[in-house]
Amino acid sequence: MRTPFVAYIVLAALWCGCVLSARTQVEQPQPSDSGSSGKLTLEEYQLHLQKLQRIVATCSAQRNATACDPSQVGPDESVVAPSGLHHVRYDWLRTTLKDAASDNDVKADDTSAKKHFNEDSARLQLATQRLAEDAQPTAEIRSSNEQVRRNLNTVLAQSEFSRAQDSNELERAEAAAWRWLFDRFRGVADYGYSNPWVARLFLWSSVTLPCVLLALWVMFRLRRPHALAVSAEPIETAGPSAREWQRWLQEAEAFAQEQRWREAIHHVYWAAISRMEARGMWPADRTRTPREYLALLHRDHNLQPDLRRLTQAFERIWYGNRPAEERQYREARALMERLMPR
Repeated sequence: MRTPFVAYIVLAALWCGCVLSARTQVEQPQPSDSGSSGKLTLEEYQLHLQKLQRIVATCSAQRNATACDPSQVGPDESVVAPSGLHHVRYDWLRTTLKDAASDNDVKADDTSAKKHFNEDSARLQLATQRLAEDAQPTAEIRSSNEQVRRNLNTVLAQSEFSRAQDSNELERAEAAAWRWLFDRFRGVADYGYSNPWVARLFLWSSVTLPCVLLALWVMFRLRRPHALAVSAEPIETAGPSAREWQRWLQEAEAFAQEQRWREAIHHVYWAAISRMEARGMWPADRTRTPREYLALLHRDHNLQPDLRRLTQAFERIWYGNRPAEERQYREARALMERLMPR
């Protein structure tokens, strides 16, 4: 009976392990030596690029630890552009300056050091070119975006788009609701970007909550009283259910009319067993004893007490060869009715 629940627990553990192992792949790496990122306008970004060009030029000329100090680069930045927020990282420039600072003690006969010196010089030249190229397109991009906006407004002003401008109160309210919802999501996303602990909290919550709910569900199912699993095999012709429980009960009533109480109780008991077996409480098997039928129900099953009392009365009267009375028959009949209501 508990094998399916063990399988559920194993599947839950495997699922949690897969999600936890994927955490290292999902989590974004934190920038090194970058400090806190700031937001710059296009003009401020252009001025910063010019400052970085001067730093690279000084480093190329002097090649010492002071002139090539990577901390002069500053933190990574976020540039507010017409097309959106762009994140700029300077790890490549810090590495270039750091490597160049270590080339100030090159000996004339050291071929390997001179080769490294020349490679770093080439990297400084490439850095200068890259910074110069990054500083140029800002005005062009801005003018290009403005031109795209003007073209778009011209297209939307045409007659075929005039109907799209007319909207009723309901549509405007719906659009306002969607804008409000998107603004809230955007605020949460921005807050999560500046506070990485929010993403980690969401990740751990998405892992922990399903695991806890699954564990509670398994515990609840294990504590519920339940009968033996219903067998998919057909009922054997030798089982008590081979005779309908109504027939057992009719014969019990016939014996009761003749005041043959022992036989009446005997048939009442088997009517109860036949009814429960026909309902799938256990697989059919006529070779079982009354005690074995009783053992098929778990101790915490709600039908177990009534079946135990009926079994004890049946064994005491039938197998104990004791006389029976009408009162005992009525009690056995009431127990049988409680075991499986019609």
